[in-house]
Amino acid sequence: MNKPTYKVLVFDLYSTLIHIKTPRRFFVNIYKQSSNGFGVEFAQYMDMVMTKDLKLLFDMFPEEFYTLYQEHQSALEKELASVSVYHEVHKVLEKLKEHYDLYLISNLATPYKQPFYDNRLQTYFKQSFFSCNLGITKPDPKIFKLVEDQVACKAHEILMIGDSLKSDIEGAKSMDWSFLRIDRSEESYGTDSLKNLKELEVLLEANRQATSAVPS
Repeated sequence: MNKPTYKVLVFDLYSTLIHIKTPRRFFVNIYKQSSNGFGVEFAQYMDMVMTKDLKLLFDMFPEEFYTLYQEHQSALEKELASVSVYHEVHKVLEKLKEHYDLYLISNLATPYKQPFYDNRLQTYFKQSFFSCNLGITKPDPKIFKLVEDQVACKAHEILMIGDSLKSDIEGAKSMDWSFLRIDRSEESYGTDSLKNLKELEVLLEANRQATSAVPS
């Protein structure tokens, strides 16, 4: 059986390329401190946080949301300041960029985009799709379709790399994409998941060598 040929790599962001060293769960905490949850159920609130621009949230929610946001903004700033790129990521993405078209799809609230740019990760990707800009989140097929609209290849030639079984892996499956899971936890040893992007680089290089050796 021939090895699959990948042409496009699509990455998740948090817990795949970067991580929060000091999580503060900012939006969860201001919801808990509100008088009535800003008038919406928690699930609906989080969906709005992840799919609406911050300025729009200030208009949509009661004034209490803006007040709590301002009162606790220092906690958010500390959380974002603690974001770090995994040590191998820059070198691996630089290498992968030589052979593949790279895209990014991330579910996140507006403030959490900033570390992506602060760490110059945008330089590796042809395009980045953020749920807070688009109004949809993974695993909605429409957000994956945005990548397909940019590329000229078959579905199985697109490889999704992410940590979330639901958002990344199930989302990729629904599109007939190929997929690999990144699990950086200590419990991942001995599983089918990859531990880091260096393992991904090794696997993809072996795959590339194998496919290039197949007679046409």
